[in-house]
Amino acid sequence: MSPRIKREGLSRERILRAALGIVDREGLDALSMRRVGEELSVEAMSLYNHVENKGALLDGVFETILGELPTAALAAEWPANVRERACALRSVLRAHPNALPLFATRPAVTPASLVYVEGALRELKAADFAPREALSAFQVLVAYVVGHTATTCAPVASEPGGRPAYARLDELSFPRVREAARLLPTHDVEVEFGLGLDAMLAGLAPLRNRSVRGRPRSASE
Repeated sequence: MSPRIKREGLSRERILRAALGIVDREGLDALSMRRVGEELSVEAMSLYNHVENKGALLDGVFETILGELPTAALAAEWPANVRERACALRSVLRAHPNALPLFATRPAVTPASLVYVEGALRELKAADFAPREALSAFQVLVAYVVGHTATTCAPVASEPGGRPAYARLDELSFPRVREAARLLPTHDVEVEFGLGLDAMLAGLAPLRNRSVRGRPRSASE
């Protein structure tokens, strides 16, 4: 296939898929317009016809990962819907662990990324969360999902001294830490994630309708 035919086949979607592949294999630090050009066997300058700059490339990787989320199947009760969204987000983030820092540092900005935000806020509104409480609930839930997933699923640094030597701690000074360390090999982080999610849902429940209780809801709420 000639270079001319390859250039004609270039598209934003193809560029973003190539960028995500680089992140998955080599990490975020390896991502650049030049590296994506090499991946697609085109000049880096040709990418700018479809993606403005590296920032837009990162936003596109963010978007592409969220695009892997399944269509939400709404349940009768709001906690089940919120739980389903949270678990689905965790699942796609686990599939792309090298991209986790992206979700910890960048907001959703592209229309395709904001579809996820819109859907989540819409479900919270339907569950009688006022706009401000819905925003807070959404923010803390996403922070929990991203934070816990980053803590438990991100690639572990291989530098010397990067792993804690719990077994060397003094038993008298750190009995509980030593006890917890012995449990770590069999500790189920998915059960732990579910425990935290249940606690958050229970804590968010009293916020429902709090700011509109005692008066009619306005059209904006």
